Amino acid sequence: MSWLGELETIPSVKRAVLTGLDGLVIEEVGRGGVEAQFLAAEMASLSRAMAPLVGALNEELRRYTLATDEHELLAVCFGDYCLGALIDRSGGQRALVGQTLSRLAATLAERL
Repeated sequence: MSWLGELETIPSVKRAVLTGLDGLVIEEVGRGGVEAQFLAAEMASLSRAMAPLVGALNEELRRYTLATDEHELLAVCFGDYCLGALIDRSGGQRALVGQTLSRLAATLAERL
């Protein structure tokens, strides 16, 4: 069963991955941007690097964004997992991608 198929249908999504905090790819879709293994490892690394700040705030990391001139990484974290999409910023579909990630993360949180 493909959890991320819906993200693949959004034209601005270059690549989307579901990863654990170990940085290994659980599922991936897309063909653009960077390799799925690299994206998953970096997403997990960013999540772990933010742990001290999140802990100091007595909170849990829920989402983060990283933006360059041409791309944006939108990530939603839940439990020991992170779901992210690398998008083309010129695509104008950031809100749709963010909503889709949030909905998929809620579904996955119940099932994983």
